[in-house]
Amino acid sequence: MKSVAIMALEKGRVGYQEQEVSDPGAKEIQVRACASVISPGTERAFILNLENTDSHYPQHLGYSCAGVVEKVGAEVTDFAVGDRVACIMFHKSIANVNAVRAVHIPDGVSFEDAAFIRLGVIAMQAVRKANIELGETAMVLGLGLIGQIAMQLVRNSGAIQAFGVDRVESKLQMASRLNNEPVINSAEENWIEQLKEQTGGAGPHVVIESTGFPEPISLALQCVRRYGRVVLLGSTRGDSSINFYRDVHKKGVHIIGAHISTNPEFESHPGYWTFRDNGNCFLQLLKLGKVDMQSLVTNQVKWDQAVPAYDKVLSWDSGVLANLIIWE
Repeated sequence: MKSVAIMALEKGRVGYQEQEVSDPGAKEIQVRACASVISPGTERAFILNLENTDSHYPQHLGYSCAGVVEKVGAEVTDFAVGDRVACIMFHKSIANVNAVRAVHIPDGVSFEDAAFIRLGVIAMQAVRKANIELGETAMVLGLGLIGQIAMQLVRNSGAIQAFGVDRVESKLQMASRLNNEPVINSAEENWIEQLKEQTGGAGPHVVIESTGFPEPISLALQCVRRYGRVVLLGSTRGDSSINFYRDVHKKGVHIIGAHISTNPEFESHPGYWTFRDNGNCFLQLLKLGKVDMQSLVTNQVKWDQAVPAYDKVLSWDSGVLANLIIWE
């Protein structure tokens, strides 16, 4: 069987590649894609071989997909042919995926929404690690796609107020519209003073840094209040310069790494849930209307028009949030 994959064929160049698909392994399911989502920051970084990425080409792109089960492996008991699933899967028309990296899509949730599964899980595991308590204030620094999802999840986690911070006006407007929470433009010279004024002079209890750039990590540490927590969600491309004495030691700040690779595969623990448990939770939030993914879609394209969509991603177009790829 043949599959079409969207690939980084070489550094800076995206194209298509036809590939042979074997039968699924014993613990795998074979999924025919219906929709997948481009994650602009991560995929741009790998296509351009930015720091902390793989320099091997050609390489597969994508990791968040929804589709229909075509075949199941011999040891798979919780999926059947015809099931609608959301899963971790490359941008491919059909592929085999590990069954533990797939979840059933509940009735009432579309393929287009469910395709955000791994992006939702990435944001969710960071919000869980923040351990936000009722009445605390929080801030999301960086309102790209992951930051926008994190902002919505923070609102569902008990924060009495959540501030969205970015320097791109369209992203600020989106966060304000989706969350009905205050936003602050970090391009303004006195933005940290504005934040402190709105938090009683102390700063937020929790800061989730989701920009993926090195410099804002120092800003996140400066913003958080004494004894607060800074959660590093963005995959930083480069080294950060931090005044640890001023911004960490003296304030008693906790720094929390929140990369999805730290989560367990088979058993959830407080703050460290499996992909399946987080994925099921995210899909239920979608079903209940607690989070909104479609408002984040900048562009929707058929799979054979994906390359022009990547051109915008690679141009660092600040208005791009989510590109939704439709396969069927």
